[in-house]
Amino acid sequence: MDERKPVIKELLKTPGLPATLVAVFCAFGGWSLLLPVIPLAIIDNGGSDSLAGLSTAVFMASTVITQAFTPWLLRTVGFRPVLMLSGLMLGLPAAMHLLSFEPWVVLAVAIVRGVGFGAVTVTEAALISELVPPELIGRSSGVYGLAVGSSQLLAFPAGLWVHSAFGDAVFWIAVIGAVVGAVAALGLPSIKASEREKRSSEGTSTWRLLLLPGVAIGAAATGFAAFSTFMAPATSAAISGVVLSVLGGMQMGSRLVAGTLADRVGYPGKALVPALVLCAAGVGVATWMIVNGQHSWALAILAAALFGSGFGAVQNEALLLMFHRLPRSKASVASAVWNMSFDSGTGAGALLLGVVATSFAYQGAFLASGLIIVLALGAAAFSKVGK
Repeated sequence: MDERKPVIKELLKTPGLPATLVAVFCAFGGWSLLLPVIPLAIIDNGGSDSLAGLSTAVFMASTVITQAFTPWLLRTVGFRPVLMLSGLMLGLPAAMHLLSFEPWVVLAVAIVRGVGFGAVTVTEAALISELVPPELIGRSSGVYGLAVGSSQLLAFPAGLWVHSAFGDAVFWIAVIGAVVGAVAALGLPSIKASEREKRSSEGTSTWRLLLLPGVAIGAAATGFAAFSTFMAPATSAAISGVVLSVLGGMQMGSRLVAGTLADRVGYPGKALVPALVLCAAGVGVATWMIVNGQHSWALAILAAALFGSGFGAVQNEALLLMFHRLPRSKASVASAVWNMSFDSGTGAGALLLGVVATSFAYQGAFLASGLIIVLALGAAAFSKVGK
């Protein structure tokens, strides 16, 4: 008998969790819908590869800065208003692209949407820890990943297809999704993040406890930046849409598997090194495909499946390691650091890889991200995390 179904059913009865998952679906759906579309639209409207990369980098920089302040905001204002407002800020500014793709418009929209995304990601991940009992944190993080992954599974290819077939309609869809997510946030209980500040049992500084998982997720996110920003111009919109869909589906499943494993063994980290190996392998296949000019559906799907499987597990392991290493009263801090690591990896990766792509073509971008992942893999293996 499969024990996961009763556990997941129990999780979904947790007050506020269904509303959180709907808001998660809408937020990440809107983000996924436009993430590959905006760089492609910039290039289609006469912008450079560097501007396409810069738009993602500015978005992520704004996101990371906001994430640093979100734990304080959650303690001061509470989860419900922060989730509602941030969801709207993520989606509504996309309507500006109905009017212009001038560089200043692109960057202004990226900044405002980044603020929304920064606050919404920290809020949603922290809610997973706040709402469920400690013994179900692993599975609840997996269910959270299921909501994220399913939204990406639909939105990545849908965004590119809608943009190709109907143009500006994709931005209207993003706006509508933001409104739906804000309405869902009304179903949250009225809670604030804990203000208690407990020291860890060994008195170790927070940054030391969170450094390794932060490096792991940040490095893996550079690979995601390569796939999401440059797969479409390196191959085609059709291949990129399927690649991102497969990537989203595989990371959805691997997050759930990694969370279940962590709950069963009683601690996270065992899957981190194998997951980074899969990430490196996926980026390697993509690099080889582009170098050889083989825009093969089979190779593209293989690259996405390998990277997605590793990326999902890295996400879950890194988040659970942070929750595990800090007291529960610092769940919002763990969530903020995890999201900052993820998004700084994506943003800095997009900027760095954009420069590399300009000088060494798209295969150079994928190769550079692969080298970064290998360095993180070495650090994780050396630290013997999960043992």
